[in-house]
Amino acid sequence: MRKRSTIIVIFSLGIIVILYPHIAQWVNSYLQKGQVEDFHNIEMSDDELDQLMAKAQECNEHIFYDSEGFRDPFGDNEEKLQQFQECLGLYEDMFAAIEIPKLKLVIPIFLGATDEILSKGIGQVEGSSLPIGGSSTYTVLAGHRGMGTKAMFRNVDELYSGDIFYIHTLDGTLTYEVYDQKVIYPDETDSLEIEQDKDLATLLTCHPYRHNYQRLLIHGERTD
Repeated sequence: MRKRSTIIVIFSLGIIVILYPHIAQWVNSYLQKGQVEDFHNIEMSDDELDQLMAKAQECNEHIFYDSEGFRDPFGDNEEKLQQFQECLGLYEDMFAAIEIPKLKLVIPIFLGATDEILSKGIGQVEGSSLPIGGSSTYTVLAGHRGMGTKAMFRNVDELYSGDIFYIHTLDGTLTYEVYDQKVIYPDETDSLEIEQDKDLATLLTCHPYRHNYQRLLIHGERTD
């Protein structure tokens, strides 16, 4: 009887170990969606919203003329600069959200792409535009691919030309259509430079899956 009970316990523990990542992913996805719902329910006066968006646009103008450009968030020399967080006076606050219908993902976006930020959501990469849209802007959004308990950008390789993703801001929703998927090395950043008069957004993650010596880029252009 004791031997049978031991077998049942071992079997049950094995099932729990197998199911844990899936359960954890579901729970974290539920919590992230709750964060996004709370974000949509933030009460802000029209004047406060106008001031925030005007300040964000000023930040993007600064980024447009920034000579240092894009900073890779997954490299050995990861940048810890918070100048664009400081630009808005935001540190821990969620700034926007990304929705990818094809992957059934809704994830908070934070400013910056430090390890701490990427452990809890998607990060706006230093040197890229803040995710508010607009002419001559290019936001690069980084997310982990290999986290066992959170889906994040694990399956963005399933996005192809014509697929849609949304960036939800306090000022409205921006719609982007995927036009290219590309694999690059960390120093090959020419395709991430801001283009005059265009409104672009790229999803960036490590490649291949569970490795980080290359970068997978999903390029999108604003359609709305």
